Amino acid sequence: MNANLVLLDPEVKSAPCAESLTRANESLQARERLLTATARASRLLLQSQDVRAAIPGVLGIIGEAAHVDRVSLMETRTGPQGEPWLVVASEWTAEGVPPHAQDPIKCSCDERHFATMCAELRAGRSVCFSKNEMTSTVTGIEGVGTQTKAIVPIFVAGEFIGVVGFDNTRQHRAIDGAELAAMETAAGVIGAALHRERLVDDVRRERERAAEERVAELAKTNAVIRGNLERLAGETDLYSFMGHMLLEATRQFDAISGAVIVRKDSLQEWRVIAHVRDGQVGQPPYTPSVPVEGSSFTTRFGELAESAYLDLDSDTSEIWPGLLAFHRDEGARGVVMCPLVFGGRSVGFLALTFARKAEEVLNSGLLVALVHQATLAIQLMRLAYSAKETAVLMERTRIGQEIHDGLAQAFTGILLQLGAVEEFPSCKKRGSELALTLTRIRDLARDGLSEARRSVMALKLDQTRRAGLELALRQLADRSTVPGSITCTFEGSGVATGLRPEHEHELLRIAQEAVSNAMRHARPHLVRINMTDEDSHWIMSVADDGVGMQQPTELYARDGFGLSSMRQRAGAIGGEWHIDSRPGKGTRISVRMLKPAA
Repeated sequence: MNANLVLLDPEVKSAPCAESLTRANESLQARERLLTATARASRLLLQSQDVRAAIPGVLGIIGEAAHVDRVSLMETRTGPQGEPWLVVASEWTAEGVPPHAQDPIKCSCDERHFATMCAELRAGRSVCFSKNEMTSTVTGIEGVGTQTKAIVPIFVAGEFIGVVGFDNTRQHRAIDGAELAAMETAAGVIGAALHRERLVDDVRRERERAAEERVAELAKTNAVIRGNLERLAGETDLYSFMGHMLLEATRQFDAISGAVIVRKDSLQEWRVIAHVRDGQVGQPPYTPSVPVEGSSFTTRFGELAESAYLDLDSDTSEIWPGLLAFHRDEGARGVVMCPLVFGGRSVGFLALTFARKAEEVLNSGLLVALVHQATLAIQLMRLAYSAKETAVLMERTRIGQEIHDGLAQAFTGILLQLGAVEEFPSCKKRGSELALTLTRIRDLARDGLSEARRSVMALKLDQTRRAGLELALRQLADRSTVPGSITCTFEGSGVATGLRPEHEHELLRIAQEAVSNAMRHARPHLVRINMTDEDSHWIMSVADDGVGMQQPTELYARDGFGLSSMRQRAGAIGGEWHIDSRPGKGTRISVRMLKPAA
């Protein structure tokens, strides 16, 4: 192209003009060679898996195209005293030209020894000089045997990272602006490759760091899971296990408080079974339970299937009585709500409260593991309770059958034999000692048979399911009446509690136990079974006019199986059990039950 430009000029040029045109053509040709070589070098760097390994070849391509004898890549380093250094990182030399990279003295230099030139380079300006222009300020960077030299700075993301030096050692050759611009382009390609390498290294390091953090998190998660599983295997109390698990969760996530909420189907309510605040397990400082039906908590979270984050700075709705005031007192800013889902149904929630924005907790594998463990613990405890109840009911059935087939039949046989004996002539004499004795024996046998029958009825499983609580209590009163000795009555006409059959069944068992205790221990004349309808509660009571308790009721409740059984039954269905007794004033046992929500 340059030759064509010369031929287009018909006029004869003077010698100086011809020399200028020759130099211009040479400069353009040098520039084209460099740009072509730069393109090749760019492709080589892009295709290379290891940029550092490819750079010496790239320097050779560029050096041969630039008609220089040595091309050096020098990168910035920090010296032993913190001083700035330039160190030869890679180099290409033509045949017969001494290299620098093998000489520790020649391959590095202190920037302070050529501060003026370094200031130019760091400002982004290339520097060119020849041998006769060299001064002490450039000694150490000019190179061995250098006649002329061009130094081009390299920047990565605006940061000065080094230079590329182009040395002529065999001749003095001026480098014009076009050729220098091509050298800067070539140096820019090298800088871009180094930048890419740095980015790749940064990504690799970030991945390694993320992997290390992931491994550390997994190790921590495994440790927590292992500890909780060991505790779950040895812990028989759900409340204790949940307290330990919740304490570990608040510690791991730096939460200021936490709660485990469980759905109690038997009571139809949500109940806080574990609460942690400031690293301590204790009772929640707000209402411990809310009904399932009609509550704001059920409306908001009843169908929640995945963990959710509540921003308390913007969400100020009252979802649980007293909870909003509690959050304000502790300076909470966010709550993580994790549903405990089993079989597609929510059995409870794990809630963690934070004094910071904590959306990232939702993505924690540890949180997922703790949620699964809490769900597993609830289900295991439910299964254990169900198995225990089944075993108890089976044992009650067996005992009832044994009493019916054994003791009751024996009393029936005794009564039959007494009937036969009383037909003897000697026994028909009124007022005789034998007749009186036989009468006492008959009365005792009848009492024993009645007691056996009452025990069998008390052990039957499905009375309330068949007839309802009112009829069951009336039948209990009728069966417990002993003519001429004990009168048992029922008051509460039109009872329709609306309670679940399981709850009415437990109330009947409590009434049976209370009547039985009264008849066996209190020597009463009157026993009253009563159902009272209040605005929000039902109260079932059994009162007698017997001798009462001679010691504090707490001692009897602690030592006696019957009283402790009644208390446990009442607590299991959400009732409040109470006993009141005084010597000579009789005893009254009551259970207070919350009416179901409309």
